[in-house]
Amino acid sequence: MNPIIVIGGGPSGMMAAISAKTNHKNLDVFLIERGKQLGTKMKLTGGGRCNVTANMEVDECITYIPKNGKFLYSTLHTFGPKDIMAFFAKMNCPLKEEDHGRMFPVSNKAQDIVDALIRRIQELNINVLLNAYVKDIDASHKLVILEDQKIPYQHLIIATGGITLPQTGSDGSGHLFAKSVGHEITKLIPAEVPLVSNEKFIHEKTLQGLSFKDVSLMVYKNETKVKKTITHDLLITHFGLSGPAALRASFYILEMLEEKDTPVKVAIDFMPKVSLNQLEAAKDGLDDLFKEHNIPKRLIDFLKSEDTNYLKLLKNFPMTIYTTRGFPAAFVTNGGVTVKEIDPKTMRSKMNPFISFCGEVMDINAYTGGFNITSAFSTGYTAGLNISLD
Repeated sequence: MNPIIVIGGGPSGMMAAISAKTNHKNLDVFLIERGKQLGTKMKLTGGGRCNVTANMEVDECITYIPKNGKFLYSTLHTFGPKDIMAFFAKMNCPLKEEDHGRMFPVSNKAQDIVDALIRRIQELNINVLLNAYVKDIDASHKLVILEDQKIPYQHLIIATGGITLPQTGSDGSGHLFAKSVGHEITKLIPAEVPLVSNEKFIHEKTLQGLSFKDVSLMVYKNETKVKKTITHDLLITHFGLSGPAALRASFYILEMLEEKDTPVKVAIDFMPKVSLNQLEAAKDGLDDLFKEHNIPKRLIDFLKSEDTNYLKLLKNFPMTIYTTRGFPAAFVTNGGVTVKEIDPKTMRSKMNPFISFCGEVMDINAYTGGFNITSAFSTGYTAGLNISLD
Protein backbone atom coordinates (compact mmCIF):
# COMPACT_ATOMS: atom_id res chain seq x y z
CA MET A 1 0.00 0.00 0.00
CA ASN A 2 1.21 3.51 -0.74
CA PRO A 3 2.46 5.63 2.18
CA ILE A 4 0.77 8.31 4.22
CA ILE A 5 2.29 11.67 3.28
CA VAL A 6 2.30 14.74 5.53
CA ILE A 7 3.26 18.08 3.99
CA GLY A 8 4.64 20.54 6.55
CA GLY A 9 7.10 20.04 9.41
CA GLY A 10 5.54 22.35 12.00
CA PRO A 11 3.68 21.25 15.17
CA SER A 12 0.58 19.99 13.36
CA GLY A 13 2.59 18.17 10.69
CA MET A 14 4.97 16.52 13.14
CA MET A 15 2.11 15.38 15.35
CA ALA A 16 0.13 14.18 12.31
CA ALA A 17 3.08 12.03 11.21
CA ILE A 18 3.57 10.66 14.75
CA SER A 19 -0.14 9.87 15.07
CA ALA A 20 -0.33 8.29 11.62
CA LYS A 21 2.58 5.93 12.29
CA THR A 22 1.52 5.18 15.88
CA ASN A 23 -2.00 4.26 14.83
CA HIS A 24 -1.16 2.62 11.48
CA LYS A 25 2.09 0.78 12.17
CA ASN A 26 1.97 -1.26 8.95
CA LEU A 27 2.06 1.82 6.72
CA ASP A 28 5.05 3.94 5.78
CA VAL A 29 4.79 7.63 6.68
CA PHE A 30 6.60 10.44 4.88
CA LEU A 31 6.97 13.89 6.46
CA ILE A 32 7.91 16.49 3.84
CA GLU A 33 9.37 19.84 4.94
CA ARG A 34 10.55 22.54 2.53
CA GLY A 35 13.06 23.95 5.04
CA LYS A 36 16.33 22.54 6.27
CA GLN A 37 14.91 21.48 9.64
CA LEU A 38 11.67 20.62 11.42
CA GLY A 39 9.89 22.95 13.83
CA THR A 40 11.49 26.22 12.72
CA LYS A 41 8.48 28.35 13.64
CA MET A 42 7.97 26.55 16.96
CA LYS A 43 11.42 27.62 18.10
CA LEU A 44 10.33 31.26 17.83
CA THR A 45 7.13 30.91 19.87
CA GLY A 46 6.74 32.07 23.44
CA GLY A 47 9.81 34.27 23.17
CA GLY A 48 11.89 31.20 22.36
CA ARG A 49 10.38 29.21 25.24
CA CYS A 50 7.39 27.66 23.39
CA ASN A 51 4.09 27.99 25.24
CA VAL A 52 3.12 24.46 24.28
CA THR A 53 -0.43 24.26 25.67
CA ALA A 54 -2.68 25.52 28.48
CA ASN A 55 -3.58 23.47 31.54
CA MET A 56 -7.36 23.54 31.35
CA GLU A 57 -10.37 21.45 30.38
CA VAL A 58 -11.58 21.32 26.79
CA ASP A 59 -14.68 23.47 27.29
CA GLU A 60 -12.61 26.29 28.78
CA CYS A 61 -9.93 25.89 26.12
CA ILE A 62 -12.50 26.46 23.38
CA THR A 63 -13.42 29.85 24.87
CA TYR A 64 -9.90 31.01 23.96
CA ILE A 65 -10.39 30.11 20.29
CA PRO A 66 -12.62 32.95 19.07
CA LYS A 67 -12.94 31.85 15.46
CA ASN A 68 -14.46 28.40 14.81
CA GLY A 69 -13.51 27.11 18.25
CA LYS A 70 -16.57 24.84 18.38
CA PHE A 71 -15.31 23.08 15.25
CA LEU A 72 -12.46 21.78 17.43
CA TYR A 73 -14.71 20.32 20.14
CA SER A 74 -14.43 16.73 18.94
CA THR A 75 -10.73 16.79 18.11
CA LEU A 76 -9.82 18.43 21.44
CA HIS A 77 -11.64 15.59 23.19
CA THR A 78 -9.63 13.14 21.08
CA PHE A 79 -6.30 14.81 21.89
CA GLY A 80 -6.49 17.86 24.12
CA PRO A 81 -4.34 19.82 26.58
CA LYS A 82 -4.04 16.95 29.10
CA ASP A 83 -2.98 14.55 26.32
CA ILE A 84 -0.38 17.02 25.07
CA MET A 85 1.05 17.36 28.57
CA ALA A 86 1.14 13.57 28.95
CA PHE A 87 2.85 13.17 25.56
CA PHE A 88 5.77 15.43 26.51
CA ALA A 89 6.06 13.89 29.97
CA LYS A 90 6.39 10.48 28.32
CA MET A 91 9.04 11.91 25.98
CA ASN A 92 11.11 13.08 28.98
CA CYS A 93 10.38 16.72 28.27
CA PRO A 94 8.74 17.92 31.51
CA LEU A 95 6.51 20.98 31.46
CA LYS A 96 5.83 23.65 34.08
CA GLU A 97 2.76 25.80 34.61
CA GLU A 98 2.86 29.59 34.70
CA ASP A 99 0.15 32.26 34.98
CA HIS A 100 -3.10 31.81 33.03
CA GLY A 101 -2.46 28.06 32.88
CA ARG A 102 0.33 28.48 30.32
CA MET A 103 2.57 25.41 29.99
CA PHE A 104 6.26 25.74 29.09
CA PRO A 105 9.18 23.30 29.05
CA VAL A 106 10.93 23.29 32.44
CA SER A 107 14.14 24.16 30.61
CA ASN A 108 12.54 27.32 29.10
CA LYS A 109 13.89 26.16 25.73
CA ALA A 110 11.57 25.75 22.73
CA GLN A 111 14.27 23.57 21.20
CA ASP A 112 13.49 20.88 23.80
CA ILE A 113 9.89 20.67 22.57
CA VAL A 114 11.06 20.31 18.97
CA ASP A 115 13.70 17.77 19.98
CA ALA A 116 11.09 15.65 21.81
CA LEU A 117 8.93 15.53 18.68
CA ILE A 118 11.93 14.69 16.50
CA ARG A 119 12.98 11.89 18.88
CA ARG A 120 9.53 10.34 18.57
CA ILE A 121 9.62 10.70 14.78
CA GLN A 122 12.97 8.89 14.74
CA GLU A 123 11.77 6.16 17.11
CA LEU A 124 8.87 5.45 14.78
CA ASN A 125 11.11 5.35 11.69
CA ILE A 126 9.11 8.03 9.92
CA ASN A 127 10.71 9.07 6.63
CA VAL A 128 11.62 12.76 6.81
CA LEU A 129 12.37 14.68 3.61
CA LEU A 130 14.00 18.07 4.30
CA ASN A 131 14.68 20.81 1.75
CA ALA A 132 11.88 19.19 -0.26
CA TYR A 133 9.59 21.66 -2.02
CA VAL A 134 6.14 20.39 -3.01
CA LYS A 135 5.23 22.00 -6.32
CA ASP A 136 1.76 20.55 -6.66
CA ILE A 137 -0.52 17.67 -5.82
CA ASP A 138 -2.33 15.49 -8.32
CA ALA A 139 -5.38 14.42 -6.33
CA SER A 140 -6.90 12.41 -9.17
CA HIS A 141 -3.82 10.15 -9.33
CA LYS A 142 -2.94 10.54 -5.61
CA LEU A 143 0.52 11.96 -6.27
CA VAL A 144 2.62 14.55 -4.43
CA ILE A 145 4.78 16.34 -6.99
CA LEU A 146 8.19 17.54 -5.83
CA GLU A 147 10.81 19.29 -7.95
CA ASP A 148 12.66 16.04 -8.73
CA GLN A 149 10.16 13.24 -8.09
CA LYS A 150 6.52 12.21 -7.75
CA ILE A 151 5.46 10.27 -4.66
CA PRO A 152 2.20 8.28 -4.64
CA TYR A 153 0.14 8.41 -1.46
CA GLN A 154 -2.56 6.37 0.22
CA HIS A 155 -3.62 9.40 2.25
CA LEU A 156 -2.37 13.00 2.23
CA ILE A 157 -2.32 15.35 5.22
CA ILE A 158 -1.79 19.05 4.47
CA ALA A 159 -0.17 20.81 7.43
CA THR A 160 1.51 23.74 5.71
CA GLY A 161 0.43 26.53 8.08
CA GLY A 162 -0.82 30.00 7.15
CA ILE A 163 1.13 32.92 5.71
CA THR A 164 2.69 34.48 8.81
CA LEU A 165 6.48 34.39 9.18
CA PRO A 166 7.03 33.25 5.58
CA GLN A 167 10.76 32.88 6.24
CA THR A 168 9.87 29.80 8.29
CA GLY A 169 8.17 28.17 5.29
CA SER A 170 4.57 29.35 5.73
CA ASP A 171 3.99 30.62 2.21
CA GLY A 172 0.33 29.80 1.64
CA SER A 173 1.05 26.83 -0.62
CA GLY A 174 -1.38 24.67 1.34
CA HIS A 175 -4.19 27.06 0.41
CA LEU A 176 -3.33 26.56 -3.26
CA PHE A 177 -3.36 22.78 -2.84
CA ALA A 178 -6.76 23.03 -1.12
CA LYS A 179 -8.14 25.21 -3.92
CA SER A 180 -6.95 22.70 -6.49
CA VAL A 181 -9.30 20.07 -5.03
CA GLY A 182 -12.23 22.47 -4.81
CA HIS A 183 -11.93 23.98 -1.34
CA GLU A 184 -12.86 27.56 -0.51
CA ILE A 185 -10.22 29.74 1.17
CA THR A 186 -11.62 32.46 3.41
CA LYS A 187 -10.06 35.92 3.43
CA LEU A 188 -6.58 35.93 4.97
CA ILE A 189 -5.90 38.69 7.51
CA PRO A 190 -3.29 38.99 10.29
CA ALA A 191 -4.26 37.82 13.77
CA GLU A 192 -2.68 38.02 17.22
CA VAL A 193 -0.97 41.17 16.03
CA PRO A 194 0.14 44.37 17.87
CA LEU A 195 -2.06 47.47 17.66
CA VAL A 196 -1.11 50.86 16.20
CA SER A 197 -2.30 54.16 17.68
CA ASN A 198 -1.81 57.81 16.72
CA GLU A 199 -2.23 59.19 20.23
CA LYS A 200 0.07 62.10 21.09
CA PHE A 201 1.63 60.26 24.03
CA ILE A 202 2.51 57.38 21.67
CA HIS A 203 4.24 59.68 19.18
CA GLU A 204 6.08 61.46 21.96
CA LYS A 205 7.00 58.10 23.53
CA THR A 206 5.90 59.38 26.93
CA LEU A 207 4.84 55.95 28.19
CA GLN A 208 6.96 53.78 25.90
CA GLY A 209 8.23 50.60 27.55
CA LEU A 210 5.73 50.49 30.41
CA SER A 211 4.41 46.97 30.98
CA PHE A 212 1.47 45.85 33.10
CA LYS A 213 0.25 42.56 34.57
CA ASP A 214 -3.42 41.64 34.19
CA VAL A 215 -4.93 44.93 33.13
CA SER A 216 -8.29 45.04 31.35
CA LEU A 217 -8.42 46.22 27.75
CA MET A 218 -11.92 47.13 26.59
CA VAL A 219 -12.77 47.21 22.88
CA TYR A 220 -15.76 49.47 22.13
CA LYS A 221 -18.37 48.63 19.51
CA ASN A 222 -19.47 52.26 19.50
CA GLU A 223 -18.97 55.27 21.76
CA THR A 224 -20.55 53.61 24.79
CA LYS A 225 -21.01 49.88 24.21
CA VAL A 226 -18.14 47.49 24.97
CA LYS A 227 -17.73 44.68 22.43
CA LYS A 228 -15.07 42.70 24.33
CA THR A 229 -13.04 43.02 27.53
CA ILE A 230 -9.76 41.13 27.79
CA THR A 231 -7.76 40.92 31.01
CA HIS A 232 -4.11 40.01 30.54
CA ASP A 233 -0.64 41.53 30.34
CA LEU A 234 -0.09 44.68 28.25
CA LEU A 235 2.89 46.64 26.90
CA ILE A 236 2.89 50.26 25.72
CA THR A 237 5.28 50.60 22.78
CA HIS A 238 6.58 53.28 20.40
CA PHE A 239 3.76 52.43 17.96
CA GLY A 240 0.85 51.55 20.26
CA LEU A 241 0.03 48.44 22.26
CA SER A 242 1.45 44.93 22.41
CA GLY A 243 1.43 42.01 24.83
CA PRO A 244 -1.23 39.29 25.22
CA ALA A 245 -4.14 41.66 25.91
CA ALA A 246 -3.47 43.67 22.74
CA LEU A 247 -2.83 40.57 20.62
CA ARG A 248 -6.12 39.00 21.72
CA ALA A 249 -8.00 42.27 21.18
CA SER A 250 -6.67 42.45 17.62
CA PHE A 251 -9.13 39.76 16.51
CA TYR A 252 -12.12 41.97 17.38
CA ILE A 253 -10.47 45.22 16.29
CA LEU A 254 -9.60 43.82 12.86
CA GLU A 255 -13.18 42.62 12.44
CA MET A 256 -14.40 46.16 13.10
CA LEU A 257 -11.75 47.77 10.88
CA GLU A 258 -12.74 45.40 8.06
CA GLU A 259 -16.38 46.42 8.46
CA LYS A 260 -16.06 50.20 8.34
CA ASP A 261 -12.37 51.20 8.18
CA THR A 262 -12.65 53.82 10.93
CA PRO A 263 -10.53 53.97 14.09
CA VAL A 264 -11.64 51.72 16.93
CA LYS A 265 -12.05 53.07 20.44
CA VAL A 266 -10.43 51.12 23.27
CA ALA A 267 -9.88 51.86 26.95
CA ILE A 268 -7.54 50.46 29.59
CA ASP A 269 -8.41 49.74 33.20
CA PHE A 270 -4.98 49.62 34.84
CA MET A 271 -6.39 48.33 38.15
CA PRO A 272 -9.34 46.04 37.35
CA LYS A 273 -9.34 44.44 40.81
CA VAL A 274 -9.85 47.80 42.55
CA SER A 275 -12.99 49.88 42.02
CA LEU A 276 -12.97 53.64 41.48
CA ASN A 277 -14.80 54.06 44.80
CA GLN A 278 -12.06 52.11 46.57
CA LEU A 279 -9.39 54.28 44.94
CA GLU A 280 -11.15 57.50 45.87
CA ALA A 281 -11.60 56.27 49.44
CA ALA A 282 -7.94 55.29 49.80
CA LYS A 283 -6.69 58.92 49.95
CA ASP A 284 -3.36 58.80 51.84
CA GLY A 285 -2.96 55.11 51.09
CA LEU A 286 -2.93 55.53 47.32
CA ASP A 287 0.85 55.26 46.92
CA ASP A 288 0.88 51.96 48.78
CA LEU A 289 -2.02 50.72 46.66
CA PHE A 290 -0.21 51.68 43.45
CA LYS A 291 2.90 49.89 44.64
CA GLU A 292 0.90 46.78 45.54
CA HIS A 293 -0.56 46.65 42.02
CA ASN A 294 2.72 47.52 40.28
CA ILE A 295 1.45 50.79 38.83
CA PRO A 296 4.53 52.72 37.63
CA LYS A 297 5.07 56.29 38.85
CA ARG A 298 5.60 57.45 35.26
CA LEU A 299 2.03 56.48 34.44
CA ILE A 300 0.60 58.23 37.51
CA ASP A 301 2.58 61.41 36.77
CA PHE A 302 1.33 61.39 33.18
CA LEU A 303 -2.30 60.84 34.20
CA LYS A 304 -2.06 63.69 36.73
CA SER A 305 -0.76 65.97 33.96
CA GLU A 306 -3.72 65.01 31.75
CA ASP A 307 -6.59 65.39 34.22
CA THR A 308 -7.01 66.50 37.81
CA ASN A 309 -9.38 63.53 38.22
CA TYR A 310 -6.57 61.14 37.30
CA LEU A 311 -8.10 58.20 39.18
CA LYS A 312 -10.91 58.02 36.62
CA LEU A 313 -8.28 57.88 33.87
CA LEU A 314 -6.53 55.09 35.74
CA LYS A 315 -9.76 53.07 35.53
CA ASN A 316 -10.76 54.15 32.02
CA PHE A 317 -7.87 55.36 29.89
CA PRO A 318 -9.15 55.99 26.32
CA MET A 319 -7.22 55.37 23.11
CA THR A 320 -8.03 54.91 19.44
CA ILE A 321 -6.56 52.16 17.26
CA TYR A 322 -6.45 52.83 13.54
CA THR A 323 -4.56 49.80 12.25
CA THR A 324 -2.30 46.90 13.26
CA ARG A 325 1.31 46.02 12.53
CA GLY A 326 0.11 43.63 9.81
CA PHE A 327 1.37 40.24 8.67
CA PRO A 328 5.09 40.96 9.30
CA ALA A 329 4.33 41.19 13.04
CA ALA A 330 1.38 38.74 13.25
CA PHE A 331 1.66 35.48 15.14
CA VAL A 332 -1.30 33.82 13.41
CA THR A 333 -3.19 33.85 10.11
CA ASN A 334 -6.92 34.51 10.43
CA GLY A 335 -8.46 32.67 7.49
CA GLY A 336 -7.75 29.53 5.50
CA VAL A 337 -9.55 26.40 4.33
CA THR A 338 -13.16 26.88 5.36
CA VAL A 339 -14.06 24.46 8.14
CA LYS A 340 -17.50 23.82 6.59
CA GLU A 341 -15.68 21.62 4.09
CA ILE A 342 -13.76 19.57 6.68
CA ASP A 343 -15.14 16.76 8.86
CA PRO A 344 -14.58 17.98 12.45
CA LYS A 345 -14.34 14.41 13.80
CA THR A 346 -11.64 13.25 11.38
CA MET A 347 -10.09 16.38 9.75
CA ARG A 348 -10.79 14.75 6.37
CA SER A 349 -11.77 16.87 3.39
CA LYS A 350 -15.44 16.57 2.46
CA MET A 351 -14.32 17.05 -1.14
CA ASN A 352 -11.77 14.24 -1.18
CA PRO A 353 -11.70 11.48 1.49
CA PHE A 354 -7.99 10.82 0.88
CA ILE A 355 -6.94 14.33 1.94
CA SER A 356 -6.95 15.84 5.43
CA PHE A 357 -6.04 19.23 6.85
CA CYS A 358 -4.62 20.22 10.22
CA GLY A 359 -3.23 23.26 11.97
CA GLU A 360 -3.14 26.84 10.79
CA VAL A 361 -3.89 26.05 7.13
CA MET A 362 -7.54 25.87 8.27
CA ASP A 363 -9.75 28.86 9.08
CA ILE A 364 -9.21 28.70 12.85
CA ASN A 365 -7.94 31.53 15.01
CA ALA A 366 -6.88 31.03 18.63
CA TYR A 367 -5.36 33.38 21.16
CA THR A 368 -1.71 33.30 22.09
CA GLY A 369 -1.15 31.52 25.39
CA GLY A 370 -0.69 28.00 24.05
CA PHE A 371 -4.02 27.74 22.23
CA ASN A 372 -2.74 27.85 18.65
CA ILE A 373 -0.19 25.11 19.31
CA THR A 374 -2.84 23.12 21.19
CA SER A 375 -5.07 23.38 18.12
CA ALA A 376 -2.17 22.33 15.89
CA PHE A 377 -1.28 19.26 17.97
CA SER A 378 -4.92 18.27 18.41
CA THR A 379 -5.91 18.51 14.76
CA GLY A 380 -2.64 16.91 13.69
CA TYR A 381 -3.18 13.93 15.96
CA THR A 382 -6.80 13.55 14.78
CA ALA A 383 -5.79 13.77 11.11
CA GLY A 384 -3.13 11.08 11.56
CA LEU A 385 -5.54 8.83 13.43
CA ASN A 386 -8.34 9.02 10.86
CA ILE A 387 -6.74 8.32 7.49
CA SER A 388 -8.64 6.65 4.66
CA LEU A 389 -7.56 3.06 3.96
CA ASP A 390 -10.11 2.19 1.25
